[in-house]
Amino acid sequence: MLIKAYELLVCPKSEPLTEFFSEGEEVVLRCNSNITESVRVVWYRKTRHVDDVIMDTRRKNLANYPEDLLGRMNASNPAYYLVLSNLSLADSGEYWCAVLYRGVCVSVTKTVLVEWDPFGINSTFYRVYSSLMACALLGMVCVLITVNLKTRRRDQDSLKTRRTAAQRLKQRSSRVEEEERWRG
Repeated sequence: MLIKAYELLVCPKSEPLTEFFSEGEEVVLRCNSNITESVRVVWYRKTRHVDDVIMDTRRKNLANYPEDLLGRMNASNPAYYLVLSNLSLADSGEYWCAVLYRGVCVSVTKTVLVEWDPFGINSTFYRVYSSLMACALLGMVCVLITVNLKTRRRDQDSLKTRRTAAQRLKQRSSRVEEEERWRG
């Protein structure tokens, strides 16, 4: 007979941390807790390929790691730190630990592992490029507004000049007509 046990943990909410990595690097995941007494620490992961418990200090054998992490994962004692080495794209995902004290989840720490792309959206290159493009766009908008205003002023000045010329011409015509009436 096969019996499976399931456990539901209700833990306090925490904001996720983000760790960037490059292939082949190592990352240290930290489990935040202020309890130093004997506790149970459970590490979970959720990636594109797996969703499982990767370590539970309640187990007798602490080195009962998943196959894909054999030789690439080490934990401190107590297991507040988890070191993953020789990372690959398949390791991208969510990792979190739950600290249980007397059967109650007292803290949870979630870390999202993201592969660092030197030209991706989180790269320095992208940030600098985006800033420069924003400045260039702002400069182009300023030039466009300036040209538009100057063109509008020139058109208004031209209209004013034409009106003034038309008024002077009208005044001359009126004077010439008056002079002809006086002469005539």
